[in-house]
Amino acid sequence: MKHLIDTFNQCSMHDASEYILKLYDDVLESKERDNRGRWINRPLFSHSSLPDTLGTDAVHVKEFDFKEPFLYCVCVHHNTNLWAKHINKIPEIILDNVRNGNGKLVFDDTMEGAPYTKFLNIIYKSIDDLNLPADKLYFVTNNLLAESTHEKWKSSNNIRKYINLFSFMYNVHDIQRLKKIPCLPDSIIMEDELKYKKDNLHNIKHFLKINRTDRWERNLFMLHMNKNNILENSLVSFPQFQDKIIDAGAIGIFDNLTTTDNINSLRSKIPFYIDHTDITNVGEPGHEVGTFNADLPFEPIHYKNSLISLVMCAFPFQENACHLHSSTYNPMFCGHPVIQFGPYQHLKQMKKNGFKTFSKWWDESYDDEIDGYKRLKMVMDISTKISKMPIVNVFNMIVDMKNVLQHNSDLINNYNVENSLIKKIFNEY
Repeated sequence: MKHLIDTFNQCSMHDASEYILKLYDDVLESKERDNRGRWINRPLFSHSSLPDTLGTDAVHVKEFDFKEPFLYCVCVHHNTNLWAKHINKIPEIILDNVRNGNGKLVFDDTMEGAPYTKFLNIIYKSIDDLNLPADKLYFVTNNLLAESTHEKWKSSNNIRKYINLFSFMYNVHDIQRLKKIPCLPDSIIMEDELKYKKDNLHNIKHFLKINRTDRWERNLFMLHMNKNNILENSLVSFPQFQDKIIDAGAIGIFDNLTTTDNINSLRSKIPFYIDHTDITNVGEPGHEVGTFNADLPFEPIHYKNSLISLVMCAFPFQENACHLHSSTYNPMFCGHPVIQFGPYQHLKQMKKNGFKTFSKWWDESYDDEIDGYKRLKMVMDISTKISKMPIVNVFNMIVDMKNVLQHNSDLINNYNVENSLIKKIFNEY
């Protein structure tokens, strides 16, 4: 099966042409401020990398015989409710041939993972209004709760004809690309990792803490590390400290961290550069020199020179969603355990996908705490407790979890794209 390309679905998400952006002039919500306050204007549909993963050959729409079956893939805007309202923006020749049953329309949301309760109402209304066959539409997302959410919604709404909706751990799959660059090691053998750490224990840090994109809970966690003297035994990346320090709902819970003295103390130490990737990774969002790439990995040596990754997931307060990305999977591939502030029961979802977690060595009951602020406080408390342990004791703990760490690294390295994506797109399961 061929995948079709044209000007519409080959446009850049970050740098779309005037022609493409003009198509969305009537969609005012497509213009918005990012989390750093900068105005951005992204197309609702853009270039998707899924065809590369699927291994399909590209054919331009103008050269294609629509008597043949095809795929038409688009990467979708992070505002799922918004793009779902505007599926009509997709070229009519594509929609018409999907209606005729010749094509499959694939919506690629593998970089995001928003809650989908409202979205499902919207997309099903859109496909009904456009008279599109639901079974020819595919929605691929990074939200690990997507399937269960969809099943409940279908049942409660008595849906008989439904879209193909499933999760795909893109950032696990993306490890293979990062290995080739190379930004990550080719493979991990825990025996070798432990030998290196043992031989260099006097230079090994308790924690690796990476901060790229600025969010208030990450600022707060840094204040926690500063207040409790955790920075001294950590490798830290923290290039900037934005104005928002705490969410209004968290005031009172973390008052001991947000004192003027602690804030000024942390500000006086910024920026924290971990290596040259920090120093040169500045500017407007993008992937070129002089731009800021929030997903740029660090040099793998930092995983060797530390024992545990402290991870702040992208949207830890989201309900009915579990969106985990490279901040979780890169450390685990490199042989690190993770203590991470993520959405409610994200560890449970990881275990459903074959990962092993670390409840034998520290209290993971935070995963079952519904209140996000309390969950954050519990993660902070774990990091404080471990930071006070002698480095040799933490190292011995890592030695004890060797088999778990190897299992997780191997699981990521051997992620089955055939079963998790390809067979589902081509209905071979």
